[in-house]
Amino acid sequence: MSTETIAANPVPAGSYNVDPAHSNVGFEVRHMGIATVRGAFRRFQGKLDATGKNPVLEGAVEVASIDTGDQQRDAHLTAPDFFDAGQHPQITFQTTAIEATNEGGIRLAGEITIKGATKPIELVGAVAEGGTDPWGNERVGFELEGTIDRREFGLSWNQTLPNGGLLVSNDVKLLISVSAVKES
Repeated sequence: MSTETIAANPVPAGSYNVDPAHSNVGFEVRHMGIATVRGAFRRFQGKLDATGKNPVLEGAVEVASIDTGDQQRDAHLTAPDFFDAGQHPQITFQTTAIEATNEGGIRLAGEITIKGATKPIELVGAVAEGGTDPWGNERVGFELEGTIDRREFGLSWNQTLPNGGLLVSNDVKLLISVSAVKES
């Protein structure tokens, strides 16, 4: 693992706020081993503090904003069988380390808290070229992904299929696309 920090990447120093209108926090999970169900959280916030030697990216999503394109499934996902949004309204993430990879990408080590359980997570991806938008705001972007085992967070509801497989895969792929605006 490289010890080179994000400062070696083209990310200008500063504090940035995630722009939810131009960002996405999504996930993918296999259903019955046949198809991939995709979803996203529609309400979230985040911040990148790249003012010091060790940049920090942190964020939170509102569990009740889950959207998989099926209202019945979304209601089940916010119920106690899964996220229990009434007791655990947010999923949070904070980096513990941000490193450049030898391939020109980025690796974020951090902690994610889901349903009251905090576990380590690694996200990998790329820093998008930053720039100034048409309104004069300086922006930076990230494309990140990682995988979690949902059972580690108490999201263990499932059904065994007649062939012995599972209705819902235990591995969930996280897909995060961020556009962040520098604070003035």
